[in-house]
Amino acid sequence: MMRKKKRSSITVDDDSTLDVPKSKKTKSSGRPTKSSLQDSYPDSVFVQFLKESGVTLTAGSTANEIAVDQVIFQKRLQQHLRKHPRFPNIIQEFISALETYIEDPERFRNCLLPCVPSSTSQQDTNSGSYQESLVRLLLGIEMLQTQVINTLFEKLPEFMFEGVSEDGLNVPRLIINQLKWLDRIVDGKDLSSKLMQMVSVAPVEIQRDIITSLPEILEDSQHGDMAKELNGLLQQNTQLPVPILDALSSLNLSSALLSEVREVVMGTLSAVQLEDLPVVVKFILHSISASDANEVVCDLRKKLELEQCVLPAVLQASQSRMKSKAMSGSSRVPSCNNGQDSVALVLEVIKSAIRFQKTISEAWLKAIENVDESDDHKVVDLLVLFILHSTNANHSRRGAERVLKVKVRKGLIQENLLQKTFKGHAQVMRGYFPSILALAQGLLRSPDCFVVPFGGHMYKQAFTAFDSYCQQEVVGSLVTHACSGVSGEVDVALELLCELVSQKPAEMSQFTVFVKGILDYMDNLTSQQIRRLFHLLSCLAFGQEQHGGHIQDDMHIVIRKQLSSTVPKYKRIGIIGAVMMVGSMGACRNKPDGSQGGTLPKETHRQVMALLELVRSCSESSPEAAALYYDELANLLQTCKLDPLVQAWIGKSVLEDFQEDFIVDLGPDLSGPFVFPASVMHNLDEDESQGGIAINLLPLMTQDQQLKTDTTQPAGVKKERRASPLCLSSFFRLLRLCEEVQHQGDLEEIDALLGCPLILTDMEVVEKVESLSKAEREFLCSLLFYTINWFRETVNAFCKQNDPEMKMKVVTRIQNI
Repeated sequence: MMRKKKRSSITVDDDSTLDVPKSKKTKSSGRPTKSSLQDSYPDSVFVQFLKESGVTLTAGSTANEIAVDQVIFQKRLQQHLRKHPRFPNIIQEFISALETYIEDPERFRNCLLPCVPSSTSQQDTNSGSYQESLVRLLLGIEMLQTQVINTLFEKLPEFMFEGVSEDGLNVPRLIINQLKWLDRIVDGKDLSSKLMQMVSVAPVEIQRDIITSLPEILEDSQHGDMAKELNGLLQQNTQLPVPILDALSSLNLSSALLSEVREVVMGTLSAVQLEDLPVVVKFILHSISASDANEVVCDLRKKLELEQCVLPAVLQASQSRMKSKAMSGSSRVPSCNNGQDSVALVLEVIKSAIRFQKTISEAWLKAIENVDESDDHKVVDLLVLFILHSTNANHSRRGAERVLKVKVRKGLIQENLLQKTFKGHAQVMRGYFPSILALAQGLLRSPDCFVVPFGGHMYKQAFTAFDSYCQQEVVGSLVTHACSGVSGEVDVALELLCELVSQKPAEMSQFTVFVKGILDYMDNLTSQQIRRLFHLLSCLAFGQEQHGGHIQDDMHIVIRKQLSSTVPKYKRIGIIGAVMMVGSMGACRNKPDGSQGGTLPKETHRQVMALLELVRSCSESSPEAAALYYDELANLLQTCKLDPLVQAWIGKSVLEDFQEDFIVDLGPDLSGPFVFPASVMHNLDEDESQGGIAINLLPLMTQDQQLKTDTTQPAGVKKERRASPLCLSSFFRLLRLCEEVQHQGDLEEIDALLGCPLILTDMEVVEKVESLSKAEREFLCSLLFYTINWFRETVNAFCKQNDPEMKMKVVTRIQNI
């Protein structure tokens, strides 16, 4: 098809008809061709003027074609209109023809979509291929703009309820987009009025599109009036806070008007939908000036109820889960996630404001600091403190640490608030884990004993709420505390690790290798700390057999090494560790089928017996070590329920050893190489003075003194087992606890020990103490010390017995003391 030569003007005859050549008729089958579309409007001013100016209208879904540059097209069309004899009436004819043409929805959509360069176009192909839509080109012509805008607003209601078409086009949105970023608006006031009129009658989706597009449509001179309109709409319509605030944020407003809008927004904060909350908070924070920052942030903090934002969502999530059970293949996302996401966005908005505006950072700190009642503190306070600490600004980090410590010390921020924060917002808080960990470390290292427990609570909550990576970091940090050498810090860290092992054994078993590292720092630990450490390791090694097998051998090696040491300090560590291992290995378990009294596997039972024998043999030559062993074993019986067979074995061996070491039969002859004359004292069973039993205290003390002064034994030769009065009270305590466990608190089997006498010396020796030598006085004082300890242990043992005779003997023993 040959192109016509361009004409600089349009020829018009006397009848005001365009001189358009007639085209041949074509068959109507199929889609109309380009020529058939032109022929269907042979007298159309609209079609002819466009064609003469360089735009060819097409039929169907084919885009309109433009043969010239866009600016040239607009100039040509404007010249055609201005030079027409019926100007300015020709403008109305042109618009009427446009309205007629776009009555067809498909042609209207083509006018809203970008044109494409014509295949015969002589444009510079390097200038870019994107072209504006025909409507946008017409809006760029000032003499046509107002009427084209009117036409668009008249067409918009036709498509309000159609939604997205099959080809994915949203016609209302396309119409609105035509009005964006125009070079000049001829009548901005009229356009603003029409836009707001359309908002008042349009569905919510179109309202949202119009409002969010306002900053891109209006000129700056209309921003103030439009802001007042939107402010009024905000008070009336709670469905559109997000688009309204988005638009207001992009408008140039005076400070007075901005404050007025912010007050309105703050008043509607409690009624805002959860998903809209981030936008509302962002608007409030971004509208703050330095002069009103403190007041606005304080007000925002009071009205921001994150607890109420999340809890209903959790309930909705549980309901959706219940519904999903009845709906196979359901892929609905629980509302809980939406709640968490919205809260996360709110916190991101606060974080952004804090990071870029120091005044807001200081305002948040001051708002939290001014709360003087624990009940007035909220979840948002802790979350904001974590945000402040997470920013790179040193003043925010130090300020968050200072405020948190002060609040915890005064009891204003308590554990229940921390627990509520983690429980409701764990997913959100995961992003602030480094700050949570750093704050917990600082609190745990603090010399202020009032803030240390709160640091421990932070560690526990973080371990419980977060993923395995965070759990590993928590354990690693606690191990660092335990190896610090600072007594208070070590105590709290070991206690926390024990609690975590007790409450979360499966999770903690993954980090056994970290905890095992504390063994390298045992030299700096106290007895109580060593006890906790081995209790911790024993639970990890033997409480979860499927995870702890790899450190069981390591523990056996460490304990054997410590027990075999001749240094009392290391032997003490070995004894404590061994008893703690017995407590974990020999703990009573669910009774297996076919078991004959015991609850342990045979191999485990054998290992427990072997370990007890090892400790006994390694401590029997040292009275101090033996006494410690008896005390540790007694403590274990009080705090741990052992396997019945293990318990029976301990009770039998303890009873036999006690009888052998400390009890003798009374006889007429008490002579011997004693330091003082021997005498049977404090016998409460006078009727059994002959043929009874006694505690062999004075002879044991004499024998013990002789062994201490004996230097004839060669060095390097292992000392034999010996009974020492130092072990008497500890051994008896262990004995009576074994009896209590085995006989449900009844001590009838050993009640003879309550009234039996002790082999001591006459009280006349005490009266002549001044005439004794220093060694004799020390011997006498030790004798009296051991006697008093014996009486004290017998009183503690038998004071709970119901027999009246025993009660009388207990009172007598108290008098003896």
